[in-house]
Amino acid sequence: MLRVLQSAFVTAFGSRCTFGALVTFVVTVSDVTVLNIGGAFWSLLAGFGVTWLLERGDLRC
Repeated sequence: MLRVLQSAFVTAFGSRCTFGALVTFVVTVSDVTVLNIGGAFWSLLAGFGVTWLLERGDLRC
């Protein structure tokens, strides 16, 4: 299921930072609330973290 979503993200967003976009989407949909901070904040943080750790080459211009 995640590969299908990732392939949809590749088609929609091009070829850069697709796994980070997928993680952002999944955390947003899960609606995680930690310390009374909603899922939107945590999804951006998780998406950036995954992109920075795993897709660092995509961040270079």
